[in-house]
Amino acid sequence: MSSAILTPVLRRMRRPRPGQVFWLLAGQFVMFAGVAAIFPVVPLYVRHHGGGAVVIAVFIAGPMIANAVAQLPAGHLADRIGRRPILIGSRLVFVVLAFALFADHGPLWLLGVLRAGQGLCSGAYLPALNAALTDLTPPERRAERFGQLQLATILGLVMGPLVGGVLAVWHENLIFACSGAGAFLCLVALWSVPETRSAAARARTSSLPRGWWRTRPMLAAYAGLASINLLWTMYDVVWPQYMQSRGFGPALIGISISVFGIPMLFLSTPGGRLADRADRRLILGVDLAVAGVCAFIYPALYSLTLILALGVVEAVATVMTEPTLYATVGDAAPESARGRAMGTAGVTAFAGSTVGAAVLGSLYGLRAWVPFWVAGWVLVGAAACCALAVPARRSAVAEDAEAGGLVVGVLEHGDHPAGPDVDGSTLAGKLDEIGTA
Repeated sequence: MSSAILTPVLRRMRRPRPGQVFWLLAGQFVMFAGVAAIFPVVPLYVRHHGGGAVVIAVFIAGPMIANAVAQLPAGHLADRIGRRPILIGSRLVFVVLAFALFADHGPLWLLGVLRAGQGLCSGAYLPALNAALTDLTPPERRAERFGQLQLATILGLVMGPLVGGVLAVWHENLIFACSGAGAFLCLVALWSVPETRSAAARARTSSLPRGWWRTRPMLAAYAGLASINLLWTMYDVVWPQYMQSRGFGPALIGISISVFGIPMLFLSTPGGRLADRADRRLILGVDLAVAGVCAFIYPALYSLTLILALGVVEAVATVMTEPTLYATVGDAAPESARGRAMGTAGVTAFAGSTVGAAVLGSLYGLRAWVPFWVAGWVLVGAAACCALAVPARRSAVAEDAEAGGLVVGVLEHGDHPAGPDVDGSTLAGKLDEIGTA
């Protein structure tokens, strides 16, 4: 009698083991912390090796371009041979390249080639990660999962530069040891994740529906990703100049950027959860339209209080945007083509980033308001596309088909995708809540 009473109690008290999604997101956090440690020190590193402004730009841009180049073929490979070989292989090569850079032997051009190789590895990793996360997540929770991925990335980006700055006090090349250590810890985390692609998806890889990549939801999601990344990189170039023209110095510029990031830390997971329960057309239409209107308004503002307040409004509005767009891509793509779909999404986002930084950023010299207004109209157009073309929610037929694929994956891998969830706001709480599902 007593054992019958105690058994359910003990089961509730037992701490659930971290699931596969936990390890994917924990790996994303430690990897981005390591990668972000490089950002503030790279210009100093290159200058220490005798490189000028042009070499610094190439050293920074090379990995970004390589990242974009790798995503489509890597996405195709993730569909052909599976997600796990790409996830493990890309991190393993990244670790080797990181410690080769830490060794600091050879001319600067060779070090630049090694950095570009790291960009290729990162580009190969991303579509496999996004496809695996989609495989492991039931349709009704995908935006929430991508919100958690966004949170893990932001936390890594926040902590990484601090670590890199401290390490650079001793020696600049220690940043590469840090990035290698982060990638190695990511590799350790990924080792617990089995192949997520189902047997049914493997069988259908060579028989995809014609034109699967150009359906209305897919194209609208790609347009949304391009537009929001165009906005962010335009701000990267223009924002310091804009704030300085209002009489604000570096400290207030930094504060304005940090204030914008705070809602992302606290609302990424709840925002993704809302996107799973609400009408996605409405969410994306409102999010992108609000971001566009904010871009129209900024040139008219000179008060720091008003600028910060508008930034908070914009951050709250857009916190759900990318998680919802990636969830839409994951829903619209056939299971056997998710790697390619996510690779295309990454290339589209990069294209928007390139135009935002190179084209809109240069327009600031023409007229200060021009890049804001061009970005605003692009976002309004993307809002209209998403409001008209993105499904409000998945159809029952699509959900049934997806559930069939998930069941196959569950039977293969023994990890049910729908488990208990616990919410929390600290890093440990977030990773615990992520991992138990």
